[in-house]
Amino acid sequence: MQVIYIDIHFLCKYIRVNAIELFLQQEQFSDEDKKRLLQYSKKVACFLFMDELDWENLDGNYFVHKDELEEVRLKLTSTGKINELKYNEDELRGYIERELKVFLTFDK
Repeated sequence: MQVIYIDIHFLCKYIRVNAIELFLQQEQFSDEDKKRLLQYSKKVACFLFMDELDWENLDGNYFVHKDELEEVRLKLTSTGKINELKYNEDELRGYIERELKVFLTFDK
């Protein structure tokens, strides 16, 4: 199965939900798909968080308004099926490493 990571990247960065965790919970993706996602996420972890310029661009003119993204985040997390991304970059890297160890043991 070909997996495209831009949706996960967008959900983590702009909606601030743990799309990595959501992906890992999906049965339709193979362990290899999940391992690849974790490897990709490890490489781009610093880009999964908004910086000052990103926040400035959420003005409703250049990009959507930050309030709209917050509304989407609240709707997604209200069901309890997807969690907020509560990590900073270092914590996210630690989470990814822990999850990756699980999938690397399948290779042995």
